[in-house]
Amino acid sequence: MPSKLVFHKQETPYSCVPACLRMVLSGFNIDLREKELRELCDCTIFGTEALKAVDAARKLGFDNTVKSTLSMDELLAQVNCETYPIVFVNLLLIDQIRDTHAMVVIAVEESNILVYDPLKGERKIPRSTFESAWAMMHNISILVQV
Repeated sequence: MPSKLVFHKQETPYSCVPACLRMVLSGFNIDLREKELRELCDCTIFGTEALKAVDAARKLGFDNTVKSTLSMDELLAQVNCETYPIVFVNLLLIDQIRDTHAMVVIAVEESNILVYDPLKGERKIPRSTFESAWAMMHNISILVQV
């Protein structure tokens, strides 16, 4: 079971997924540089595909890592078990930017979702806004698991 995560800011405009993976790995006391994770994830200027991040985590020994479509209840259950999902959201509703972005969910409250956003830091996003932004990306999540 992971411990508290260490926040890491993304180092490039397109490396949100490797930065999120780095944060989740920190909960397992694994400290890798983002550059290494960008290479493992085959990150390009267009970003990182979820399945490439899953493959990278598996190469690091997290054999049960999966890309999954979660419900809000399933997301809550994962966070309550201290599995911190990497979620894909559309930023249009959150920051009025037309872009896809990855964040790590660290807590679910009744009216807010707390995330580590590798671009902006720790954030509280209104739950309804988060749910809509996440739904725009089909509730895609990465669950890093041993």
